[in-house]
Amino acid sequence: MTGDIRGRVPPPCRTRLADDTEVTGAVIEYCLRQQMRVQARHRVLERYYNNQTAIQNRKAEDPDKPNNRISHSFAKYITKVATAYFMGYGVRYDVKDDGYRAALDEVLDSNMAKIRHFEEAKEMSKHGVSYELLYIDPDGRLRFQQFGADEIVPIYSESLGNFLVMALRPYETADIVRSRKTKYVEVYTRQYVETWRKAGGGWKLEERFSHNFSDVPVIVRFNNAELRGDYEDVIPQIDAYDKAQSDTANDLDYFTDAYLVLEGIDDLNAVDENGDDVPLAESAKVMKKNRVIYVPPGSKAGFITKDSNDTTSETFKKRCYKDIFFISQVPNLTDEEFAGNLSGVAIKYKLFGLEELSIEKETYFTSSETKKLRLITEYLNTLKGTGYDYKEVTLTFDRSAVANTYEIAQIISLLQDTLSEETLISMVPEVEDVAKELGRKKKEREEKENLFLPSGDDEGGP
Repeated sequence: MTGDIRGRVPPPCRTRLADDTEVTGAVIEYCLRQQMRVQARHRVLERYYNNQTAIQNRKAEDPDKPNNRISHSFAKYITKVATAYFMGYGVRYDVKDDGYRAALDEVLDSNMAKIRHFEEAKEMSKHGVSYELLYIDPDGRLRFQQFGADEIVPIYSESLGNFLVMALRPYETADIVRSRKTKYVEVYTRQYVETWRKAGGGWKLEERFSHNFSDVPVIVRFNNAELRGDYEDVIPQIDAYDKAQSDTANDLDYFTDAYLVLEGIDDLNAVDENGDDVPLAESAKVMKKNRVIYVPPGSKAGFITKDSNDTTSETFKKRCYKDIFFISQVPNLTDEEFAGNLSGVAIKYKLFGLEELSIEKETYFTSSETKKLRLITEYLNTLKGTGYDYKEVTLTFDRSAVANTYEIAQIISLLQDTLSEETLISMVPEVEDVAKELGRKKKEREEKENLFLPSGDDEGGP
């Protein structure tokens, strides 16, 4: 029932083909078969995210005995905390060219890039990978669409570059009138989009057209080099903790269902509300209802209870509980160690593991986002006839971190004569756009100065 996911499903892997591989029905079938192995792993991870852990499948040998199945949503907690910390404020694009920045912001805002980035980061945390598809709609506008780990099949090159050769998007359409489904696969290569339909046990090419990008328009988001989710390594600990808590609940039920022992009593005698004797079979029920036991002199009543070693059980559960947060590198924010007015250094120390986890995510996200920026910039240059360079864009990931605001204010006050105003404002975590904040401050300063200037309608002179 419990154990590592690696013992139940195949590990993540990449499908590779030669660079000059021609898209055929046999190639599509081969790629889809390879993806089926990965989908089995993703289904297990998705169940844990939805708190459908292994304990839910436990069956009791004796149906009359308690069989509590208490599951804990550690997987969802780990994903939500890791994603919120890494992508809570989104990605900031810094560009010196105002025209380039305005055009880039227009494309990103129209596609709700901040929301899509958060969903992609969450999918990365759950399954180890996420995908984003770029396409041009019928109106000529550049669009993004986020896909889950099971919705895209990436195919990589066998060469040393390991770049993306093609990507497959399998899907089905339903014919309600005829009550049948038709399978399709969209194949994205470096030049074309091909639509294949399942027919007669094979695949038939239906349509082929240029996607107008210089590369495969699929962005692959890696969570790490191993393509593993954030809670994947702690699944054994989650199973162990679920089992321990469920067994503790079973022990409590055993205690509740303890047997009553009547020592030295040959018979039970009880009377009803009218004072009449109650038959032997009903005496125990009447005593239980009235919460009174009638025993003759010299007799004794007591319960048989099961002895339990609470100390050992609680120690084991605490160890499993701590291991879940330690191994996943996601802190338990409800822990007493986070209580009180901690210094900035103390907070950084406690969030060190989560920060290192986020740095790894940031490294791979930056790589994939750079490809996306290149494709967006090429689109803008073609549309506007400009010569923008995507390499001029600087990406910044603003952490959604816990900060000691009072301590930061003290540091800013001490460094006013040493650092620039822009640097000081950038130290405040709540400020997302330093340039806008400087503009607001300048406007407020000018308004205050104008209060002491004479009005333009006043006439001077005696």
